[in-house]
Amino acid sequence: MIRIVIAGLQKDRIKKSVIEAGGERVEALITTDMDAAKRVKTGQADYYIGACNSGGGAALSIAIGLLGYSKCATVAKSGGKPDPLKIEALVNSGTIAFGIAEESIETAVTFIVESLLKKHQ
Repeated sequence: MIRIVIAGLQKDRIKKSVIEAGGERVEALITTDMDAAKRVKTGQADYYIGACNSGGGAALSIAIGLLGYSKCATVAKSGGKPDPLKIEALVNSGTIAFGIAEESIETAVTFIVESLLKKHQ
């Protein structure tokens, strides 16, 4: 079971997308960005997904502070499209916190969860 914590804007949409992409292989918990980052840092959760208007600012600021810049990445910026190959490479290189622009939630979350499931087969 992959445990994903969700923070930021449009949390319900993110959770719905996580469950649709991962089914019974994922657990999704909506919380605050501070709590989410702490849960990942202490091992109570495996991954963090946060959304904001830009995909990089508020979506990841607390996660970067607690988990470190090298463990966090914006995968869908405002006005851009998420790249499944880039997301898979980030997952495989150890990224554990993902920031997305709210306009790309469904697509980006699907790519993230599919990459995580592939990694944890």
